[in-house]
Amino acid sequence: MNLPEKYPQEPKHLWEQFFNFSQIPRPSKKELKILDYLKNLAVAQKLEYKQDKEGNIVIYVPGRGANKDKSPVIIQNHVDMVTDSLATKQINFETDPIELIVEKDWLRADGTTLGADNGIGCAAALGMIFETDGNHPPLELLFTVDEETGLNGALNLDSNMLSGTRMLNLDTEEWGSIYMGCAGGIDYELTGQIPKQMDLNPLINVKVDVHAFSGGHSGVDIHEQKGNAIKYLSQLLNRAYKHFEFNLVEIRGGRAHNIIPREAFAIIGMNEQNLEKLSIIAQELRSEWLGFLPEKDRSFVVNVEAQDVSSAHYLSSEKTKDICELLNLFPHGVHSYQDTKQNLVSCSNNLARVLLVRGEFYLQSSLRFLDRNEVKKLEEIIQILGDKCSLKVESHSEYPSWKPNLNSNLLGLAKTVYQDCFDEIPRVTAIHAGLECGIIKDRLGEKIDVISFGPTITGAHSPDERVHIPSVTHFWKYLKALLKEM
Repeated sequence: MNLPEKYPQEPKHLWEQFFNFSQIPRPSKKELKILDYLKNLAVAQKLEYKQDKEGNIVIYVPGRGANKDKSPVIIQNHVDMVTDSLATKQINFETDPIELIVEKDWLRADGTTLGADNGIGCAAALGMIFETDGNHPPLELLFTVDEETGLNGALNLDSNMLSGTRMLNLDTEEWGSIYMGCAGGIDYELTGQIPKQMDLNPLINVKVDVHAFSGGHSGVDIHEQKGNAIKYLSQLLNRAYKHFEFNLVEIRGGRAHNIIPREAFAIIGMNEQNLEKLSIIAQELRSEWLGFLPEKDRSFVVNVEAQDVSSAHYLSSEKTKDICELLNLFPHGVHSYQDTKQNLVSCSNNLARVLLVRGEFYLQSSLRFLDRNEVKKLEEIIQILGDKCSLKVESHSEYPSWKPNLNSNLLGLAKTVYQDCFDEIPRVTAIHAGLECGIIKDRLGEKIDVISFGPTITGAHSPDERVHIPSVTHFWKYLKALLKEM
């Protein structure tokens, strides 16, 4: 693929590396191609590198200029990207490149996630290799794998590959902010076999389809109270059940634990005489939601349509009611704030995925927290809901929060350098997303000092993802200036 029209040219090495990243498939758990690219680049530049059993790579860049003999600095990013696309976009994320489009001051992808999260940070780290006239300490460029599905690369990092005690994470998405804390997280899965009832004729099958919510990052965007397609669908089914009985056949909704669901559908068996009533209920509920949804979600679509094919996999009326109530009662959204002025969420849950296929039920939920104790009430609620439906409840992929340290020496230096560069004071905050900083601090010990910053990226984890090109220029200038003072 050729460079898109008006593709940014400066900073040269950063944008070259980002384009290369965009052309190499790198879904979570399938990062072999991008890891080969990193190793080949290191060999071509005559740089030492190490790779651990998990796949994480560290490239070692010698210090330059007056700082060449100072203690090493770790620059950390993850190589994998969230793979989501519009229903109308045909793409195989395991083989196809990302198609880039420049619109004024923004770079986006054509109908898919862009991969600026965390590809821009990776590109900046690699760009430092080519800054031959730079002034910086020795660099340990750490590239972790499988961040987006549970931060598994960081959780299994071989800490012996690193010697630095100061780390710059380049995975936040609001230029002008320096982050010094992030949420921890834990995923829950509810699974089980739901008994089927076979003798339910005459019924027609009806598909209830909900789509075109904007979705987004379940940490960064959760405070915006975006529409969750699974929650709309479950409320609709519950409301319909009060008017007439039906039998669930199938439910599918959501893409990944860290994406707010944009689309969901259910297939139900019902009497044909109730079809018009179901359509009316769907549109009445849609009108209600339009009263409180954010602007970007108000074009969501609900379709109710009879199907030609019947099914033998009906749930009983009792089990149908149980599953609909489970989904309707399942917690989703913000549960508490650490700082309402900064929209800093303390505790949240994302009802992320649900599948009911041939009687096999699966639900995935992603909880985030600054204080581990605060999330225990939500865990108890999830367990109670699972027990009521005789489902197996399991937790997975827990990782610690990164507690803010306002007395950090690195934070003090970062604030001073920012003010010198831009003649303004940066915003110091924490983020409700799960950065790898807390995990890596836990692996390397309390001696390590960490901050995180990055350019402006909006719509992460959705096909709306885009990066603000001028902010990338400022980000690069700041990265170089900060390393010069470290």
